[in-house]
Amino acid sequence: MRLAASTAEPLATMSVTRDQLADDLAKVAAGDVAAFVRVYQATSRKLFGVVVRILGRNDLADEILQEAYVRVWQRAGDFSRDQSSPITWLVTIARNRALDEKRRKVARPLDDVPDYLEI
Repeated sequence: MRLAASTAEPLATMSVTRDQLADDLAKVAAGDVAAFVRVYQATSRKLFGVVVRILGRNDLADEILQEAYVRVWQRAGDFSRDQSSPITWLVTIARNRALDEKRRKVARPLDDVPDYLEI
């Protein structure tokens, strides 16, 4: 899912409360695209900052952030107000996706492994 440029831009003046964000995540779980856009607008700058700090590349961070928001769309029903704050839940998704990518990029091909380490 890729947001249109007109809806994807974070709003600098947009401020939401924890409860509003949690309510929007519940609506996202029900398939509400407008609520998803609001979640994106309220959180994308913060999540981008988390991802770019881990990866060190803006271009790759954009791609990973998009994948993180796809996961948010798919798993919004897993969010529980009783277990964490909405921003913590969202940051965890973005952080884990960025760490997965970083590990994948660091992994060495088997051709680089010495013969005595091969099974």
